[in-house]
Amino acid sequence: MRNRRTNSRAIDLELGSVARRIERLANQGLARWVILAAVIALAMIGAYVCRVDRDVAQFAGSGVLPQTDIRVAMITHGGIGDPFWDEVAAGAFAAQREFGIELLYDGDGNVSEQVRLVDNAVALGYDVLIVSLADPDALEDSIRGAVSAGLTVMSINSGEERGRAFGAVTHFGQPDGVAGLGAGERLATAGVTKLLCLIHEAGNVGLESRCANAGLALELSGGTMQRLFVTGTADRVSTIGEIAAVLQADSSIDGILALNSSIAELALESIASSASQARLATFDVSPTVLELIESGEMLFAVDQQAYLQGFLPIAFAYFQSLDADAETVGILVGMERWAASGRLVTGPAFVDQSNARRYPQLGDD
Repeated sequence: MRNRRTNSRAIDLELGSVARRIERLANQGLARWVILAAVIALAMIGAYVCRVDRDVAQFAGSGVLPQTDIRVAMITHGGIGDPFWDEVAAGAFAAQREFGIELLYDGDGNVSEQVRLVDNAVALGYDVLIVSLADPDALEDSIRGAVSAGLTVMSINSGEERGRAFGAVTHFGQPDGVAGLGAGERLATAGVTKLLCLIHEAGNVGLESRCANAGLALELSGGTMQRLFVTGTADRVSTIGEIAAVLQADSSIDGILALNSSIAELALESIASSASQARLATFDVSPTVLELIESGEMLFAVDQQAYLQGFLPIAFAYFQSLDADAETVGILVGMERWAASGRLVTGPAFVDQSNARRYPQLGDD
């Protein structure tokens, strides 16, 4: 496998097919360079990236991977049909096929049901639990119970700090506060002075962080932000009406920040029905969002690499399950250092008119 070099410094992510996947994504569009940029940033602040020698790299890229009997459960707070979580699932099942592991994937937006799914995975004797922690308080007992039962727990997408406190060994996702601050700065630069931030999941710590920091960026530029809790995609008509009512009541609102792509599409309908002049931006990408950005109907989207949030933790679990020998010791040492760093960031990256056309279709290899 050919090493990539940035500013004459080699940054190797030699996790077999994980590296090949990342290289393909990077070659397909500038937005997908976020993962390599994240690796470089982590290295600069003292985190560690897996480095192996040439022999191990050749072994990992040979297509002949050691077998393992590890059983992995990935339980998220996203249901089937959500564009973001469908992409996470696509990454998870691609990793299952690549590494030949047993995978249970499930998810539910109802936190009580997510708790039940986590407890069920523990009872069924899975070795690894990968979980999104949108509502850490509700999941705390279950996560601590999984750790006590001997499962290796990793968090994805949300709840990084709380998950670490509960015993999670590492986290895969974007720092939502950083992403929110970046979104707010871009909105302020675009001239937004009064922002409406749409929260579609009450109690979701990641969404709250995005809104809070977007609001901070607006305030630093002399603007303001207000939150609006919406029903969500379970009732599209109600959600469109809720947003439109606020826009009709306050014509000074000139910006809207949606926190996922499905809500962004509903917000666009609200803007039209209320004859508002508010400009729209969103978190997460979808084919529709990309088209809206290209056409100028949306300012930008914040991408956090949903596919990699599904793929990378399973790759991590797979390599950690291997016995150290002459071929795998370099990888395993790197994985330990990676875990010690506490996270692998997968975003944020910003998609706007300058790069939307080059952005790969979601799920493409």
